[in-house]
Amino acid sequence: MLIQLIYSSTASAAFSAEELTAILQQSVSNNQANAVTGLLLYTHGSFLQLLEGSPAAVDATYARIARDPRHHSIEPHLRTPIHQREFSQWHMGFHQLDAADARALPQFAPVFEQGFDPHRLTACPDEGLAILRAIAGLDS
Repeated sequence: MLIQLIYSSTASAAFSAEELTAILQQSVSNNQANAVTGLLLYTHGSFLQLLEGSPAAVDATYARIARDPRHHSIEPHLRTPIHQREFSQWHMGFHQLDAADARALPQFAPVFEQGFDPHRLTACPDEGLAILRAIAGLDS
């Protein structure tokens, strides 16, 4: 059995490009070791991440992420069983959202311009998944 978990969080401080690259490299290394795949989005000091894999691996990864002091206000939005991975091409894909994404995906422009609203994502968890799927489509 596999699951997907989507959560959002707020950065504790602004991240440089080098810091984001270091986070991505560590995530890829950890996720390869634990057979976890997914996608991490970053915009305006907020993160949206999807993890997928076995329940034990995803839950352990999420627990480690939740302890990381580089972010706070960690909110899970969706945890659901899946039959197969949707993001198998990445041990951890990464995309920093920008104005070009807002133009390419105008239905999500407010999110890209303001950051991820955890209350909205909790109320509409499918929106988070739709954003992740749309960005994955742009990066394919």
